[in-house]
Amino acid sequence: MEKEEKIVAVLFAMAILSLGVAYVTFFQSDDGSISNGALQLNEQSAIGDLVYFEGTILNKKYTFTGDHLLLSVDHDDNVVTVFTPNNKGAEDIYNRVNENDLVRIQGTLDEYQNELEVVVQNKNDVTVL
Repeated sequence: MEKEEKIVAVLFAMAILSLGVAYVTFFQSDDGSISNGALQLNEQSAIGDLVYFEGTILNKKYTFTGDHLLLSVDHDDNVVTVFTPNNKGAEDIYNRVNENDLVRIQGTLDEYQNELEVVVQNKNDVTVL
């Protein structure tokens, strides 16, 4: 191998390693899936934050008007209300999940009647684990 070829090989290896480090650092979440900017739900989470959490479904029901889905989920000994609008996959989620299922939920933190809730924007944002 000539000197120029060795330099090109070293630069190529450095570029590949740099991309690998960037991927692991910026695009890998705790569970190994690619993160889309959602933060783990905690006491410091603010209204409007895109959050995720895991918990056990305690209750599922439709609202009296609008056929929106409400889930009560046990997360770290707190009950989190999860709201799914009827046009964002409420029926599909209702059919996929059951009480006592362990789920991972992603959505936007919001407030309704002075209570915090997570609003789901897509049927794929609720995953049974």
